[in-house]
Amino acid sequence: MSSAKPAPVLEALTSALNVPIQKREDSFYEPRQQGYYSPSPEGTWQLAQTNQTHAPNHSLPALNRRNIRLISWNIDVLTPFHEERMSAALTYLDELVFSTPPDVAIVVFLQEMGTSDMQQIRESVWIKKRFYLTDVDETSWLSPYYGTTMLVDRRLQINSVFRVPWYSKFDRDGLFVDICISESAKANANPRFIRLCNTHLESLVADPPVRPIQIAVASQYLHQSSVSCGVVAGDLNAIQPFDRTLHTENKLNDAYLMCGGSEDSEDGYTWGQQVPEALRNRFGCSRMDKILYMGSIQPTSFERIGIDVKVAEEHRQKMREAGQLEWVTDHYGVMADFVLLEGGELGQIGQSAML
Repeated sequence: MSSAKPAPVLEALTSALNVPIQKREDSFYEPRQQGYYSPSPEGTWQLAQTNQTHAPNHSLPALNRRNIRLISWNIDVLTPFHEERMSAALTYLDELVFSTPPDVAIVVFLQEMGTSDMQQIRESVWIKKRFYLTDVDETSWLSPYYGTTMLVDRRLQINSVFRVPWYSKFDRDGLFVDICISESAKANANPRFIRLCNTHLESLVADPPVRPIQIAVASQYLHQSSVSCGVVAGDLNAIQPFDRTLHTENKLNDAYLMCGGSEDSEDGYTWGQQVPEALRNRFGCSRMDKILYMGSIQPTSFERIGIDVKVAEEHRQKMREAGQLEWVTDHYGVMADFVLLEGGELGQIGQSAML
């Protein structure tokens, strides 16, 4: 496994820091449709067809069509020992997925993906058995750094996948997936969706602020007429006072707060606990990672994940010798269970064909 520091990522970040943000032509910020991927019987990833029907398979039970679990985790792209850390992260996520009630659909949001991360995801047997991938490489990313991807339960019916570039100096965007739902309580023939957005909002402090623009655009897409309910989640880089109110200003709810959490609470922080002491002393701890939602959906539980997850024992000594911490990433992840309201049910054309 490689342990070299990802110099191109650092160079790209430094370059972006040293130039002002540039507004591009309006067409640049239009939605960009993309495909998604399903494993073939031979185990290779191939483009899936929207709304495709799979032959029934009973390796997983039918869905509880009113419940869905969302997991979000940022795996630090700037720290060396990429493969070792991502391997441990995937092992942990496998255990988390396995511990989930088998009739509950799962969607996993990942941020700060690199090319080696995508290779490890493609090769993971447990992912092939249960999930679609929105990405198998960096093709749809605005740059090969700071990529995002989603793992989507293959019992769900995907209507579309698209990306919306944000106004950003770091090439950030929103990755959207529309999942079909039915609303038995409404006599409405028009298709309706739960729209999920995985994002990594602008890093650091900007003047004027950029994150309010980014979350406002995400909210606009969640509030479109075809969307029954929506979720935007990920590393929202909430490090300034204005970040605390971005959800209310954009007609969104904060799952952590709605489940009883409070600001400035140790049990809410997702960054700062797993960084070098000098960084923690300088920046403190913060609740960077959030799950925001709107519409006919309600969180029933919220928790942090990835706490004190470290690389495999056989890699720790060489990481210590290189002056690196043993944790998989500097972020805790977040996880929320949701229930659909107003008679909404997750669309399920047929059981996914599991390998």
